[in-house]
Amino acid sequence: MDVKNKVYEQLVVQKLFGKNYFSAFNKVSKSLNLNSTVILQAFNELLKEKIIKLNKKHYTNNLQPTQGIICGKGNNLYLETSNNILIPITNKNDANIGDTVSAYALNNKQKQIAIVEKVLERKEEFIYGRVIKLNSGAIVLVCDDNKDKILLAYDEHSINSIGKKVCVKLDKISNNITQIRTGSIVKVFGFANDPIVENVVIAAKHGFVKQFNNKVESELDNILDYVTKDEIENRIDLRKLKFVTIDPSTCKDMDDAVYVERTKNGYKILTAIADVGHYVALNSEIDKEAYKRGTSCYLGDGVYPMLPEKLSNGICSLNENVDRLAIVTAIDIDKDGNLIRYSIKPAVINSKHKLSYEVADKIHLGDDNLGQKFSDIKPQIDMMFEISDILVNQRRNRGALFVNSNEADFKLDETKTIVTEIENHSNLLSTKIIESFMLLTNEAIGDFFTKNNLYTLFRVHLAPNIAQIDELNEILQQFNLPKVDFSVRSYQRICDLVKGENYEEYITIQLLKSLQKATYSPLNQGHFGLASKDYIQFTSPIRRYPDLVAHRILSSYLSNKNYLPSSERLMLMGLHLSKREQDAKDAEQESNALMNTIWAEQHIGDKFVAKIYDITHNKIIAKCGLVSFVIPMHDINKYGYKFDGKTRYLKKFPDKYLRIADQLPIVITKADRTNKEITAHCDFVQTNQNVMDAKCL
Repeated sequence: MDVKNKVYEQLVVQKLFGKNYFSAFNKVSKSLNLNSTVILQAFNELLKEKIIKLNKKHYTNNLQPTQGIICGKGNNLYLETSNNILIPITNKNDANIGDTVSAYALNNKQKQIAIVEKVLERKEEFIYGRVIKLNSGAIVLVCDDNKDKILLAYDEHSINSIGKKVCVKLDKISNNITQIRTGSIVKVFGFANDPIVENVVIAAKHGFVKQFNNKVESELDNILDYVTKDEIENRIDLRKLKFVTIDPSTCKDMDDAVYVERTKNGYKILTAIADVGHYVALNSEIDKEAYKRGTSCYLGDGVYPMLPEKLSNGICSLNENVDRLAIVTAIDIDKDGNLIRYSIKPAVINSKHKLSYEVADKIHLGDDNLGQKFSDIKPQIDMMFEISDILVNQRRNRGALFVNSNEADFKLDETKTIVTEIENHSNLLSTKIIESFMLLTNEAIGDFFTKNNLYTLFRVHLAPNIAQIDELNEILQQFNLPKVDFSVRSYQRICDLVKGENYEEYITIQLLKSLQKATYSPLNQGHFGLASKDYIQFTSPIRRYPDLVAHRILSSYLSNKNYLPSSERLMLMGLHLSKREQDAKDAEQESNALMNTIWAEQHIGDKFVAKIYDITHNKIIAKCGLVSFVIPMHDINKYGYKFDGKTRYLKKFPDKYLRIADQLPIVITKADRTNKEITAHCDFVQTNQNVMDAKCL
């Protein structure tokens, strides 16, 4: 932050506006410990730019405050507004995550920063953790981050909660000398270290639950679990077409079904998307709860749904061999994947087969038994793979970014307490079919909204900023890779260059980290990663509320009604739903770390081959498959390797090196559920031969 902004920050934080200008100057100088000439120059710049005024021997603030909610994690804070303004940790002014604040925004090195003026409304603080009894006899909550303890009342409720995971509401800081924080238990989840309990707590921390309130349950009683004759009037009847769904094997909430056929000029692709808007009335109790949740959240113990099971797994889900209401987009493309035309109509369909990704792959690859069982759709499945390849090439030619992503699927034993296997869904070929067809549909919907001047929540993905580009290029330079710029093609060039290299995964993750987060906004600013100018998420209304918003607006337009939220309402919805999406991602990441740790408990002493992912002065992070391991630096030092902070290499005299993406033979030594961390020992005693005998996940 430049001196000018630091001076303004001190004026706000120390509440110096309205004070004598000489006193304000001295207090700012003392706080910043800078030369008075430099401080004076900064004050003059603030006056010149009309950020502050000098009025009768005191400074006044010339900026208008912005109100918003503080969001983020740890020290990475931002003010939730239309463009999410960064809050440096020194500028939060006693505010905490979740508080509603008044703040001032300043430009700083091509980006905006916020300086909190005051807290308008405190968010009630709830802490999650494990109840223990200290040697002193006191009962305390050990917070999940293991960094703090909360003193609890010594009563029957607290005593009965020892060893369990609970939610505690914080009291105000005690007035005694020790300033010990106190709180009271508001919810008991169950015994700590139970995987289901731990996942429920992770979900609750991020605002997700599986249950629905009584008002929602009452409304569900009025919704039929079958399609009536009246409901299919004025809809196109597509029940004779052989639609199929392709999803994970455990999926019960099927948003989409697909059907394809060959045409004279290319192909016709029909995507049927569940007509959730038909069943979830605007401002109903079901709708209010769905908006509050914002998205379904998928954790190690199952789904925390946006909609109740009667809808998500029942009447809204495009289940096999039952009539379902849908919005069908029929898209014609030529043999090169270029769009010829599309139409969008309310319809009724009857999906003929529920396929898993695994089964779809086997049908296409020639499994004889499955080929006979699904002989009626085998040609269609093969055509889907054919079309998907064409669409992938078409997107690649226009400059879209293609990166390999990983999606973990945890297999539990019969007791539901042990993780027996960790699978990667992304390795299945048929995932690309559904991805290609859904992207095509979302772009057609986006084009329709734009051409008809309809407002909704666009999926916006901005280009990276200069700081992100510079940081990424420093990493790429270490691998002798060319620099990226503000074009998505430069990113794809790197993906192509590292394909098949041992550092492919590391570079891919760094590319993704350098990109800005995609958000929801009524301001259509395009999608950088997809190289798409009009992109709307439409294909998952069962599990994403922004998709339901688009469904309602589209259905209203097609039926000549006039439902259209105001731009202000859409802006607020976009902020809330973007945050809920991030909440779900954070919960899923924490759950994955927990499930990985539970898996590792069964493999203490087992040998693996891992790749170095990151090196710091005190530890190495290594990855094997979808699992990360921490190797303490002292474990490497004893083999003669020393950390070089400049190159981030480990060097051993005279000419041996360990660097990012190098392989290491490791042995799992510890699995810590509390910190969700797996510790490993590096075993250089192994020869190259028996390194190969170790396991690769």
